[in-house]
Amino acid sequence: MRIRRLSETCRLVDELDVADLPALANHLQGHLYDGVEEVVASYSVLGIYGTPSAGWEDWILNASALKFDLAGSRLVEIPVHYSGEDLEWVALNLGLSLKEVVAAHTSLEYRCFAIGFQPGFGYLGPLPEVLRGLPRRSSPRTRVPAGSVALCMDQTAVYPGESPGGWHLIGKTDMKMVDLEREFFALQAGDRVRFGEAPRL
Repeated sequence: MRIRRLSETCRLVDELDVADLPALANHLQGHLYDGVEEVVASYSVLGIYGTPSAGWEDWILNASALKFDLAGSRLVEIPVHYSGEDLEWVALNLGLSLKEVVAAHTSLEYRCFAIGFQPGFGYLGPLPEVLRGLPRRSSPRTRVPAGSVALCMDQTAVYPGESPGGWHLIGKTDMKMVDLEREFFALQAGDRVRFGEAPRL
């Protein structure tokens, strides 16, 4: 375990021997140590916010030795209209039909590894093998509509709000992903996520 001080109230912890960092972060958040206010996970680093009392390092090490039941984590189901403007390009470059892209994208349960880029943007993965490997667009879009479902490399995501973006758009969901006024976020790190084809209107 390596600890780095980012500020007076934030420490970064990495090099942990744990298979699922979001599950560890959720456990720690539910069993906060004295002086710790929040625990946040990214792909490879834990953020410990607050002013923890002495001995907090053992709190993390002891928790990292636990076995977490990932099947017990929250499942979020997201309906998708697979009509994104990059869908045909994605199919062509992967050597698949449009139906095969949709079937592959809806075939797995994804893990939300981290939240970042914008509020509520969940990095989900890994993609099925047949959908992996597409790099970011050479020219990012200046405007990606809210609800756009996209993929890139070995990850997929939903853009919760309108923003620039360089991922490949394969569909759109009508599901509300973020409401900042109500402090509602559809996804959090550690969630299981499944996409399904939305009924045609």
